Amino acid sequence: MEFGVNHSARRLNTLAEALGCRSYLEIGVETGATLLEVAVEQRTGVDPCFAFDWQSHQGKDGLQLHPCSSDLFFAELQASTHYDLIFLDGLHTFEQTYRDIIHAFRHSHPGTVILIDDTVPSDVFSACRDQQECLSLRSHYANSNDIQWHGDTYKVVPLLALFHCDLCLRTLADGGNPQTLLWRPTVPLEEDGIRSMQAMWAVQNLAAADYIWFLSNRSLYNPVSEAEGLHELISSIARQPAAADVH
Repeated sequence: MEFGVNHSARRLNTLAEALGCRSYLEIGVETGATLLEVAVEQRTGVDPCFAFDWQSHQGKDGLQLHPCSSDLFFAELQASTHYDLIFLDGLHTFEQTYRDIIHAFRHSHPGTVILIDDTVPSDVFSACRDQQECLSLRSHYANSNDIQWHGDTYKVVPLLALFHCDLCLRTLADGGNPQTLLWRPTVPLEEDGIRSMQAMWAVQNLAAADYIWFLSNRSLYNPVSEAEGLHELISSIARQPAAADVH
């Protein structure tokens, strides 16, 4: 697999091409670096504060841009609207990310794939819930200008492992910033009692979860190579007809 600069767009385009996706939703667009590179017929982007001239792109090349929070977007979205491919890269807190996941699945179909960004903190500093605290602490204690920040998004994975054990979950661990894939398997998953117990323990300790907690529970993230994770998803998913009613 050829690794490029925009790992998100590369992964999403691989999935879109292999699965015949016609509709795409991106939560957390910022500069549009990913959204504008995704090759899907109908693309919807949501961000309360776009960091590019989004008005000049509105309505062109299948683009629909919504300058609002994800909560407001989903609250006003018609129940019949479904997407084939969804990328979640919004607010870096686990509770908002979890809400976005729940909303995304309400607007999905059996063949929908969800890619979640920032589920793996790069160091103890990037796991800080506050971005400025992350940068300040890293600069002071590590003498580093690294700007990587993932927040506590990593806490969403044990919630998925415990309460959504019917979903396949794989974390792409190489080729760029790690991201987690979610999809519905064609064949129901066999129950893993040990994994369920680990997830339950992890959720019970979620309030005190820190970077050391993350390292101790990394097996819940099912880390795989990008090539392996994408191949497994594409090979296993039962593709349903693409969503026809997208706004």
